[in-house]
Amino acid sequence: MKSERLVVLMTPEDKRALTNRAKALDVSVAELLRRVARGESSGPDEATLAKLAKELHKSVKESRAALRLALADSEATLLQLRGHRKSKQEA
Repeated sequence: MKSERLVVLMTPEDKRALTNRAKALDVSVAELLRRVARGESSGPDEATLAKLAKELHKSVKESRAALRLALADSEATLLQLRGHRKSKQEA
């Protein structure tokens, strides 16, 4: 595939907006421009989905950590109860 270079002049604000949009979609600015040129959607829906997916991934990691702690606490409580029951039986 033959490639051609394209130089685009824009304001710093436009460049920042384009860069932020590319980051939100987790693609390079060049890839974002290629997608736009091909008519592929790169609107707020995709950005929103990418952001939601990132938040979901973070929440899943946090939930797993919380579940591990809760399981450890439950196991510790069970051990205490068994020890308490055992000491009552011996008395």
